[in-house]
Amino acid sequence: MTLSSGTRLGPYEVLTPLGAGGMGEVYRARDTRLSREVAIKVLPAELAADPGRLKRFEREALAASALNHPNIVTIYDIGSADSISYIAMERVEGSTLRELLVAGPLSIKKLLQISTQVADGLAKAHEAGIVHRDLKPENVMVTKDGLVKILDFGLAKLTGSAAGSGSGGGSTQTGTSPGMAVGTVGYMSPEQASGEAVDFRSDQFSFGSILYEMATGKRAFHKKTGVDTLAAVLNEEPEPIGRINPAAPAPLRWIVERCHAKEPENRYASTRDLARELASLRDHLSETSSGAIVAGEAARPRRRRSVLALAVGLLAALGGIYWVGRQVERAHTSSPRYRQLTFSSAGISTARFAPDGQTIVYAAQWEGKPPELFAVRLDSPETRSLGLPPAHILSISSLGQMAILLQPPFALSPRFPHNELSLHDRFVDYSGTLAEVPIAGGAPRELLEDVMFADWAPNGTDLAVIHRSGGRARIEFPIGKAINNIKEVGPGDGDLLNHARVSPGGDAVAFKDWGIFLLKNTVGPVRRLVPDGAAYEIAWFKPTGEIWWSWLIPGATEIHAITRAGRDRLVTTLAGDFVLYDISADGRVLLGRVVESSEILGSFPGEPRERNLSHLERSTAVDLSANGDELLLNETQTVYHLKVYLRRTDGPAAKRLSENAKATALSPDGKFVLAQERYGQAPTVPVLIPTGAGQPKTLDAGGIEPRGDDPFGFLGFFPDGKRIFFWGPEKNSGNRAWVQNIDGGKPRAVTPEDVRSPVLLGDGRFICARAPDWDWYLYPTEIGEPRKVAGLFPGEEPIRSTPDGEWLYIRGAEELKPGENLMTTRVYRLDPWTGRRELWKEIPPVNPRTGGGISTILFSADGKICVYTHHQFSVELILAEGLK
Repeated sequence: MTLSSGTRLGPYEVLTPLGAGGMGEVYRARDTRLSREVAIKVLPAELAADPGRLKRFEREALAASALNHPNIVTIYDIGSADSISYIAMERVEGSTLRELLVAGPLSIKKLLQISTQVADGLAKAHEAGIVHRDLKPENVMVTKDGLVKILDFGLAKLTGSAAGSGSGGGSTQTGTSPGMAVGTVGYMSPEQASGEAVDFRSDQFSFGSILYEMATGKRAFHKKTGVDTLAAVLNEEPEPIGRINPAAPAPLRWIVERCHAKEPENRYASTRDLARELASLRDHLSETSSGAIVAGEAARPRRRRSVLALAVGLLAALGGIYWVGRQVERAHTSSPRYRQLTFSSAGISTARFAPDGQTIVYAAQWEGKPPELFAVRLDSPETRSLGLPPAHILSISSLGQMAILLQPPFALSPRFPHNELSLHDRFVDYSGTLAEVPIAGGAPRELLEDVMFADWAPNGTDLAVIHRSGGRARIEFPIGKAINNIKEVGPGDGDLLNHARVSPGGDAVAFKDWGIFLLKNTVGPVRRLVPDGAAYEIAWFKPTGEIWWSWLIPGATEIHAITRAGRDRLVTTLAGDFVLYDISADGRVLLGRVVESSEILGSFPGEPRERNLSHLERSTAVDLSANGDELLLNETQTVYHLKVYLRRTDGPAAKRLSENAKATALSPDGKFVLAQERYGQAPTVPVLIPTGAGQPKTLDAGGIEPRGDDPFGFLGFFPDGKRIFFWGPEKNSGNRAWVQNIDGGKPRAVTPEDVRSPVLLGDGRFICARAPDWDWYLYPTEIGEPRKVAGLFPGEEPIRSTPDGEWLYIRGAEELKPGENLMTTRVYRLDPWTGRRELWKEIPPVNPRTGGGISTILFSADGKICVYTHHQFSVELILAEGLK
């Protein structure tokens, strides 16, 4: 059916045809009511004639019309006129991606500009529960300004047409009945091709085929006939991208490979994670990296320029064109190589090389499950469980003995904490039982309790451990022989003492504390090698005897090497967030590519589903007003760059209050936010930020720097709004809780040294904090003696208080209870004086397919509204060879 110019379809006047396809004809039309141009799609007759299918289409189109996103074409209207069913939508002027691909593969820059927009639009649709099911270059429009629009959302799922042609590229939308293939041959997922039920991960497979075509100029799956193409989708892998286009960056190849996983569970657990990886690649990967993961490196270009200059000189002197070719060939073969080892969405906390250099043992956690140990070999893609109790892998000795941490209370992001999104520092803050077990199999043998980290010495018999003893953490090497006390090397009580690694010669231990990277000779003094705040993970590089360490910069990760004498150099820069897990004896590096996100969810009385109260992509809940109508939150952009927002819980708007501060509390009257201003890397002074008109007011903390390494920040208001409490160290002393008047005056200590995690009781009479002996006490804010909190079980911690101060909200120790398959976060109300308790709230796992869990938990004054932060992360193991 072809409509002539001037035909009226309801309020729309047809102007000219734009195109036709399996889902109907498209016309340029004018909306006579609003005097704007639109695109009108006339639906196929077989759809319009089937009332059931038409009704399903209308429901889907209505859902798609709610997708208010810049990268999705907006649906304006659906209707019928003179037995013609149509859909009116936004008109987009530009070219389809298919038309852009006629000239061949796109540049990496243009590919990333387009693909990130497509992924962002897909993520939005998938979060709304809508699957495209016919994603292909023809359904992606690119305007002259570079804006990308996805077409036909809501159409593919419910529209039918004839089977595809024998070209291998036609449509096979044959309805929505079980067993029928729906999609376009060559872009279908295996489950689509098999006629199975599909979800958002099917779109990811189709998107991977589009990415492949953009990078290579060739279709990923294209045979002579449609049947052969379907068989290729089910059983074959496309030709490697690197073989067709060596300039394609390694991370892009990994993304395509993951999207093209035959099994849906091996693709991305959420399309938002896929969108983030592409955005990170777009923002931070240089096109000049020639397929390497390296984004930029200062030293090597200088060396390469010198080599080229020498080559040119020799060329002029010798005329040795062949010789130059050999040099170029050698330079290419010596470039670092990166290989992805795992393809799941698990949260991998620790990973280590086995002595054979071919086996890797890692601890993986899916949200709601304890960490489990797995092994993968470099010569096989198969991963196997070791069948051991929940544990983290800490070290593997030269004799094949694994040092593992049994029964860790939490399995977390691998970087303990490196930003405001991680589940605080629970893996550091809580210790477990050190045990050894042969990698070949057997039962674990317990060695020592209250251990945080451990590393085998080269002899395979001695262990260096970070051990809690007497309420403090210390390094013992071997076990039982303390070689340092945390007071010697930095502030605090040792809770951030971690990553103790024994040197290849066994004569030194490198470790960290409080963001300080240190070296401890076993017979000499402590020496600082890297300034405060630098370094996340560390490992010895045996070929040179250096210590390699990682460091996050905006959008990338730097790997450095430092000698014992303190000479530091940059090894490489990796685009994105990477963890340095381990280095083999021959210099191969085990990395983890991290994808993290967080969201804020709230449960409200009478509502069957939780509200999503997030603002951007890295939202962390901070405080909730007494009646639950206002939420204070932080948005994390980089490790040290946060933004403060205030939003209503019953509306979409969020008001930005600060660009470079970390919010910690909302005043009782809602007029001020207590926050920490940040300059560079360290939090400095407390500041009052007005929620309305006014200017921020800096508070003089008397030289005491409030500590803010917790989701709450350990700064808060008293009920009268005239005083605040905070936590931090005085010069040359441990951390205390302090009380200070907002109008001035010096801070007043209300706890002894070395307490942690203070929580103010609602009436302001007491502060609950953990003492150095790891028990919790109620410390009076005026006069009186502290009292031990009654009724707390091991691993539990207070998180909030009721307004009257009679109850503490207690986060239970997360463990599997009888009959449970997934760990549920439980919050109890505890009378701290008598120990009487009641279960108050249960929060089941939000996304069992990824690592992560629940961090901040907030309650309204009556306890009926609960708002919490859900943090999720996934890690893929990457083997790097050739780094020097």
